[in-house]
Amino acid sequence: MLFFLILLSFLLGLLSCTIIFKKNEDISFRFLLNLSLPIGIGASSVLFISLNLFGLPIFLIPLIEIGIIIFLIFKVKKTGKQTQSIWFKTDKISKLKEINRSEKLLQNPILLLIMGIYFYALLINSGIFIFESIKEPHGLWDAFNLWNFKAKFISRAPYEWSSLFHQMVSNNLHLDYPLLQTGYIAYCWLLMKNESVWVPIVLSFIFTFCTIGLLASSVTIFTNKTKGLIAGLVLLCTPFYMTMGDSQYADNTVGFFYLATIILLTFARSGTSIKPHLLIAAGITAGLSAWSKNEGLLFITCLFVSQLTLLFFKNYRELFVELKYLFLGMLPVLLLIAYYRISIAPPNDIVHAQGTETLIKLSDYSRYVTIGKWYISQFSTFGQWALNPWWLFLFGIIYKGINLKENKNSLVSTFILLILMLTGFFFIYLITPLDLVFHLSTSIHRLFFQLFPTFIFIYFVAIKGKKAIPNKSAIDKA
Repeated sequence: MLFFLILLSFLLGLLSCTIIFKKNEDISFRFLLNLSLPIGIGASSVLFISLNLFGLPIFLIPLIEIGIIIFLIFKVKKTGKQTQSIWFKTDKISKLKEINRSEKLLQNPILLLIMGIYFYALLINSGIFIFESIKEPHGLWDAFNLWNFKAKFISRAPYEWSSLFHQMVSNNLHLDYPLLQTGYIAYCWLLMKNESVWVPIVLSFIFTFCTIGLLASSVTIFTNKTKGLIAGLVLLCTPFYMTMGDSQYADNTVGFFYLATIILLTFARSGTSIKPHLLIAAGITAGLSAWSKNEGLLFITCLFVSQLTLLFFKNYRELFVELKYLFLGMLPVLLLIAYYRISIAPPNDIVHAQGTETLIKLSDYSRYVTIGKWYISQFSTFGQWALNPWWLFLFGIIYKGINLKENKNSLVSTFILLILMLTGFFFIYLITPLDLVFHLSTSIHRLFFQLFPTFIFIYFVAIKGKKAIPNKSAIDKA
């Protein structure tokens, strides 16, 4: 049953993404797979919670998903050859491209070596993930005490859980947290009629490894195969990243949607004209980030602010049209979040605790010093690497240089977005009602890791290389 539900989510995401990229022959099935499966899971979670709140019987929800999938199949049929080219590479041009790529691969021993290391690291990390998941099947503290625990509330009281959430007042349960991961786990448990530990394990596995696959395949599209594999290896070889995955926390989930949003925005701005479908898709993934964790709401705020900096590079009318499509994409999810926060969930503990003490905290110099020291410490010990990775990134910039001719708008706005996010985290720590050192020690590493895949993406796209976008005309048509 779990396989069937994941298959439904996969088809929902795959068909939607195929329609979005229907005219782009440079998009590989690997890219679509890694992008569409988590998006489909997010869409299934939104559908389940929305329809459940309307009182719809649970068994009807997968039938509605099947109906949507059938509708999307008819839409995809209209794409004809483009769809076949993406999925199966059946046209002659695509076959010739594949043959040329294979020949170049065999003539490049360095690329073969990097590819071998990449797949070896992928195999090793998959084994580590499975071993740790068998060792700790319920995940770590936040998993069994928050995300999975709340899923049990929903699965055991599918038509009363919203009333229970509304009546309970407990900061320890964090009932204001969004429900993408919790909702999907509960959805699977309800239809399986079994609270299997494999549901959150499989869900965490999907988001962890789809993030790696999406990062590697997207960097490959915008630069070349070597850079794509190295980008994926950076994430694979960061020890703490796999710990984040098998812990069953939602940080890798929200990190995936940050990355997907920036990739889709980069595609949307890789040509000379506005691409509404790609901008709407970026809005959807941004909305799903807010449905994953509260930090996603900060991400959306920073995303819009960072886009306003592009007024220095482009016409304001064009930018506001882009922002309109971006907002339309995230609007359905934002409406669900607004309803959940207003009608069901208790107030957020950090927001609710603010009062006269907030001004005192903002004027307390020692808090700035403490947070600043933790930021510096996090940069120096990030990811539990044996060697600090930031020096390697700096070496790459010095050795190769930065290329802002291609994807300038996306690179500049994303860099500003990351700065704004780090600033937003800093401000939250300033006003936190929790013990400051305790709050920093339990969360700062996870907040940095949410942004890390996005940073790797813009870094490798920005570094100078042999080529930029392989077939820019194809993306212009998308």
